[in-house]
Amino acid sequence: MGLTYGYESRRPDPCSAIVTPSRPVQDILDRVRAAITEPAVSVGSLVRAMDAPAQTIFLLLPALILITPLSGIPGMSSLGGLTIALVALQILLGRSAIWLPGFVLRRQISAERLSRALDRLARPAAFIDRKMAARAAWVVAFPFRQIALALCMLCGMSMPFLELVPFSATILALVVSILASALLVRDGLMLAFGLGGFGLAILVVARLATS
Repeated sequence: MGLTYGYESRRPDPCSAIVTPSRPVQDILDRVRAAITEPAVSVGSLVRAMDAPAQTIFLLLPALILITPLSGIPGMSSLGGLTIALVALQILLGRSAIWLPGFVLRRQISAERLSRALDRLARPAAFIDRKMAARAAWVVAFPFRQIALALCMLCGMSMPFLELVPFSATILALVVSILASALLVRDGLMLAFGLGGFGLAILVVARLATS
């Protein structure tokens, strides 16, 4: 049995009651870029770089990574999917701290590849931050918040089984990114969009898997 270690968020705070920055997605990318100090960056370093009270950030971070070409690295989809599933489950269970196993935190990502991925995400992140706002907060409350987290967990759990299906992880990660961003900013309109997009994503992935 391998040794594992975990990272706990330093301030217990559910994603439903937070103070969000004016540019939440870009803020995450900035923190990731600041963590690139070596030729290879560990997942643990990226997690510690977040240093954020909102647990949803730990759901959004792996989803953003999987939207980029980094999802094509062998095993990355499975690793990201497992992380998404674990984080979503712990938020659903109301845990005050997010734990991740050691083999996830020790995984290394090339700094050069990660930098290129961040460059690709810069414009979409800016667009998302401009369009998102706190609105229709009742949609972000029970039961839609729990449904969104359950769908994120389902997306994450599916990724390891779809490792060999092209673009499947990217499509599911896009859904998780929309849902997690909506929970982070308390944007009910975006959350509704993400819930609706989940069904479309499943149809597209199913088509890819059977083609």
